[in-house]
Amino acid sequence: MNTWLWLNPNPLLPHLGMQQFFHALIWLAVLSWSGVTCLPSYDRRWRWLICSTAALLVLWVWQAVLPVLGMVFQTPSLMTLCACLVAAWGDIRGPSVKLFSHTDTRIGPWSWLGLVMIGWCLCLDAFGLLPWDVYSLGFDARLPWWGWGLAGLWMVAAYLTGLPDGHAKAATCWLVATGLYVATHAPSGNAWDAWLDPGLWLYAHYQWVKTGWFQRTRINHS
Repeated sequence: MNTWLWLNPNPLLPHLGMQQFFHALIWLAVLSWSGVTCLPSYDRRWRWLICSTAALLVLWVWQAVLPVLGMVFQTPSLMTLCACLVAAWGDIRGPSVKLFSHTDTRIGPWSWLGLVMIGWCLCLDAFGLLPWDVYSLGFDARLPWWGWGLAGLWMVAAYLTGLPDGHAKAATCWLVATGLYVATHAPSGNAWDAWLDPGLWLYAHYQWVKTGWFQRTRINHS
């Protein structure tokens, strides 16, 4: 414990080296995922290798891109990192189809709505428009335990009630992201930053509208 405190005087914040490592690692995963979505689906194994190598070269050769990405977009969350890894693993092992196009792995609109609402609370809190401080709760050591408990209940419900496979995967991502946060306090020492980032928040808006429209269309056709 004394050695850890000497290396990192503030245990609530990640060490500078840890911040830099996860900043590069998460952006590598995000850039790889972004490139994969633009390539043909039948090259699913090679496209991850090609895009990951290209993203790694970009980050290594053009090192100035990392500070720029940090200032403009911050560091993506650990949840985003886990989602990209799950997407890569499922896409490589699964059938040759376009990424995230399986209808049986969709997450319902209510799950995406939860992310949207949490993001709006944090956004309004950043501008001081809420009567309570939501973001500071992310430094509370009890919040990750709440995350673990809710993610565990979500996973159990997904397996017992026969929810689409996407629910179990999302719960697993939440559990792993929380575990990484507890172990490293990355990316900022705040649990909210480990679970949600602006990019994931905007993506949740898109998926919420898309899944809601998909369900409405399916009901009308049935």
